[in-house]
Amino acid sequence: MTAARTPPPAYLVDAADKALQLVVLLQTTESVSVSEAAAHLDVARSTAHRLLATLRHREFAVQSGDRRYRAGPALRRTVARPRSTSALVELAAPLLRRLRDEVDETVHLVVLDGAEVVFLHSEESRQPLRIGSRAGARLPARHASGGKVLLAALEPAEVDARLGGELTATELAALHEQLAGVRAAGYGLNQGDTEPGISAIGVPVLDDHGVAIAAVSVSVPAMRLPRARLPELTGALRRCAADLTSLAG
Repeated sequence: MTAARTPPPAYLVDAADKALQLVVLLQTTESVSVSEAAAHLDVARSTAHRLLATLRHREFAVQSGDRRYRAGPALRRTVARPRSTSALVELAAPLLRRLRDEVDETVHLVVLDGAEVVFLHSEESRQPLRIGSRAGARLPARHASGGKVLLAALEPAEVDARLGGELTATELAALHEQLAGVRAAGYGLNQGDTEPGISAIGVPVLDDHGVAIAAVSVSVPAMRLPRARLPELTGALRRCAADLTSLAG
């Protein structure tokens, strides 16, 4: 038995209603063309085009090279962040302290916001030479280790929507190639990309649907990150991320 549909309100705003129908369509289909959207809404193609353009402007949709529309970053944020950032920090803080103690380096929790990563929480190493807290800071996602893994988790069209306005076509192609390597490795590596002399590694934190909702990263003086240390740090990061996934799910 299907549930009865809620009757429409007395003063239905037709344009808003059509736009919301499109949002649901984007959430439930891989992609949609202007013609398909027009047929779904029973409106003219020009009307469907204007609605999709509006959703694209507000990041509820992205348009790829085949001119089809897909769910955009705003919809992914809605799906991928079921918890508030404060709740995520509350869950992550003790795990980050444990990670900090395990690797004896400064560790962070970051989330993606547009073309940047936001550092939600840091736990500083106790070593005399250490990287300080980054809590509250923002960095370009394409340079930060956590940002790289979060961008790598997105559809290419979403990456284009976030960064296409600030990168040339050549730079964007190079970024996509780099992100393919990040996906294959399962971690992001920052070797002086954000600050000279500082290296960092980041891995994604997934929700119970396998969607990347955040990243955990470790920042170290470059002299303390020889290639031989990568397995130790990536292993510790992945254990921390898996524990956070189990709590956040």
